Amino acid sequence: MELIATCAFGLEKLVQDELKKLGLPILKTEDGRITFEGDEKAMIQANLWLRCADRIQIKMGEFQATTFDELFDMVGVLPWEKYIGKSDAFPVDATSVKSILHSEPAIQSIVKKSVVKRLQLKHKSEILSENSGATYQIMVKSNKDQFVITIDSSGDSLHKRGYRTKTNEAPMKETLAAAMVKLSDWTPDRTLVDPFCGSGTILIEAALMAQNIAPGLNRTFAFEKWPWIDQNMFKNIHEEAQAEKKSEVKLRIYGFDIDAGILRTAGGNAGNAGFRNINFQCTDFHDIDFAKFENTTFICNPPYGERLEDKPSVEKMYREFGKEFAQSRNCSLFIITPSENFPQLFGRPADKNRKLFNGGIKCYLYSFLSK
Repeated sequence: MELIATCAFGLEKLVQDELKKLGLPILKTEDGRITFEGDEKAMIQANLWLRCADRIQIKMGEFQATTFDELFDMVGVLPWEKYIGKSDAFPVDATSVKSILHSEPAIQSIVKKSVVKRLQLKHKSEILSENSGATYQIMVKSNKDQFVITIDSSGDSLHKRGYRTKTNEAPMKETLAAAMVKLSDWTPDRTLVDPFCGSGTILIEAALMAQNIAPGLNRTFAFEKWPWIDQNMFKNIHEEAQAEKKSEVKLRIYGFDIDAGILRTAGGNAGNAGFRNINFQCTDFHDIDFAKFENTTFICNPPYGERLEDKPSVEKMYREFGKEFAQSRNCSLFIITPSENFPQLFGRPADKNRKLFNGGIKCYLYSFLSK
């Protein structure tokens, strides 16, 4: 079957590489979506192991439709009965961008009616109770009249690993934090520092990578309640992932933040993820002795100052951070910010610049490599 891994814009190549590492053949890569080929086992592995993807979906069909009659007919020929039983729930969620069929509630209603008609016919039952406990979330994406219809296998978005019970006001998604680590030069034999660590997400994602812990190991998925899933297969894949953990890898990971309360949250999140050895310290970045750091990778997501009145103070912080960081020796920095003139404020040209989105905000991942 065809499967789709969805992701935030800018992370497609990372997700593609993760799929290739699992040995899964890529069929097509588009903005925010990588289509790959796989079976039931591939679907389970992708949910367990992909660090930068949002969801794993079963692709049901792709077609163009400009009228509701066309949409109804095209949805009605798809093999819904292959997956959905006569007592299973199948809610519909739709998004429409620059399409003639722009009403999302109307799209949802038409798709639901079409699936109901097909299932009634194939299961030879007028009653579809939707009370079995299994849920098949149907996702409808329309872009310029082109429809992609899928069934979501993940349930909660894959960024919800299960360890983050509390956050700061503007938490970074775990998937983006993992992407930042992957896009950096950090390796587990190198010290890692986040001078604005907040609830600790970047550092925890790095620790998961260092010890080869599957990001989905301690959460549940929608597919677990699907009756056609081989539960023994899922159990075996899960146990194999458990066995691949490298708990003996030592972590040299440090997080600093000025907020003692959020650091307690960070410590709790790290503990939930199984890490008691990430070092969190309540310190303003001005008080960090950058001169003592050598051959270290810094990865951070500092405050943005989205309100206009905050901009001067944030720009001042960027200037001061540049002066402090200049004291370090042979260290690299990977920092995400919406500021287009961050390198000028920081006092050094960026070696690389990559556009990413953080919670819908267009940002830039600036890379300052070791000198």
